[in-house]
Amino acid sequence: MMFNGFRWLAAMVIMVFALAVPVLAKPKPVDLPAVQRGVAAALPGTLIEYKSIRLPPFYRGKAWRILYMTRDVRMRPVLSTGVVVLPDRAPKDLRARKIVGWAHPTTGIARKCAPSLRKSPTDAISGLNDLVASGLIVAATDYPGLGTEGPTGYLVGKGQAYAVLDSVRAARQIPGVGGGGDYALWGYSQGGHAALFAASLASRYAPELRLKGVAAVAPPTDLGRLLRANLATVPGRVLTALTLASWNRKYGAPLRPLIDQQVAGVVAEVSRSCVDDLGGKLDALAAQKPLAQKFLNQDPARLAPWNGLLADNSIFGLSGRIPVYVAQGAADDIVLPAVTQQFVRATCRSGSPVQFVSLAGTGHGNSARAASRSAVNWLAARLRGERAPSNCR
Repeated sequence: MMFNGFRWLAAMVIMVFALAVPVLAKPKPVDLPAVQRGVAAALPGTLIEYKSIRLPPFYRGKAWRILYMTRDVRMRPVLSTGVVVLPDRAPKDLRARKIVGWAHPTTGIARKCAPSLRKSPTDAISGLNDLVASGLIVAATDYPGLGTEGPTGYLVGKGQAYAVLDSVRAARQIPGVGGGGDYALWGYSQGGHAALFAASLASRYAPELRLKGVAAVAPPTDLGRLLRANLATVPGRVLTALTLASWNRKYGAPLRPLIDQQVAGVVAEVSRSCVDDLGGKLDALAAQKPLAQKFLNQDPARLAPWNGLLADNSIFGLSGRIPVYVAQGAADDIVLPAVTQQFVRATCRSGSPVQFVSLAGTGHGNSARAASRSAVNWLAARLRGERAPSNCR
């Protein structure tokens, strides 16, 4: 187990965490302010606690809900929860096992919206069947603020990247899981954004691990450009409202003069809904209706501090010759194909091998389903050491 000097941390939280996260009952969000202060010195990636959860039998593996230490955008210690899946088909030699860090799409910004709190916490992991069949360990973060004390950093690139990378570190500390240091990153939509940011920071933030590739489906990259386009769609207005509410809480960015008091109330109402289940989606859609008549008073890309935050949390390309897989729905009206193609061209110019897949006739909501098998096969090949294909021109 890594970070043996911090085994006392588990003893500090085991009673609280056991009450908050029963094995078979639906877990509750973790609220550990006192423990947060007690473990502030823990290294990022320190596994605090793990609890078995039940997998559907056809997955043929074991799973745990985990609590671990990570860092926020300002490098302050924060807690995050997540899920780890160990397939029965993983190599017997623990050092030969490979890990895929999964970054989930938008679920909301309220604490209750953590995927690990769902009745079936593994449902949110795209391509899990193929990952398990390939014998790959999966580390799936909730991101800090979902399932733990907030605020959530929605589309905050560095904070979510750290959580993804630290989930891989934490997974390796569960007894019997192992992992030799080789890993890959995989994300969809908001998770694609987190995975790409994690890839850009991996060599500096987690130098003891060896990143073999990153796969992203419909990743938001140029946030300013996408925000302006998204105001024309109902889902886009919901996502913009989540971004405004999150950044207001995370960074202290003032909502005025960007929006007036009435719109601020609507934004707050939207932010209380989860959007990964039918009930939450209906609540969010109903709450956002007033935004169709009036929303933003100014373009955030031209108003400080919002313009700086949009730039800081955009990613315009990857460098360092990291193998990259990107899939994009050609009919996506949330993450515009032209914006993703701009990212792909910049990454190609950096010298990274890029496999770009355009999904004909596919919108945003269906793109992960359409691309997951291809993406997982690509990830598995990188983790086997096969040369990365590229269709850069």
